[in-house]
Formats: sequence, C-alpha cells, structure tokens
Amino acid sequence: MRLVRMEMTSRAPGSLGSRLGWMALIWALSVIGLGVVALGFRLVMQLAGLTA
Repeated sequence: MRLVRMEMTSRAPGSLGSRLGWMALIWALSVIGLGVVALGFRLVMQLAGLTA
C-alpha cells in the first residue's frame, strides 16, 4: 500500500483593509439576504390574506 504525503501550505493573511472589506461584504450580503427572505414572507402572508 502506497502512502501519499500531503504537505500543508500556509498563506500569509491579507492586509487589515482587505480582511475588513471581506467582512463588510459578507455582512452586507447577509443583511440583503435577510431582507429578501422577509419580503418573501410578507408577500406570502399578503397572498394568504394576513395583514397587519
């Protein structure tokens, strides 16, 4: 049986601005996604005749 040796390569972390930019992008996309889900629920509730 032949063993395959895999070596781990580590990359240096990006700059602080780059990491903060990615975090802000992920946050913004999650807020937008939550808004889309909320609008979908609102539409379904309106179609079912449930109004506030």
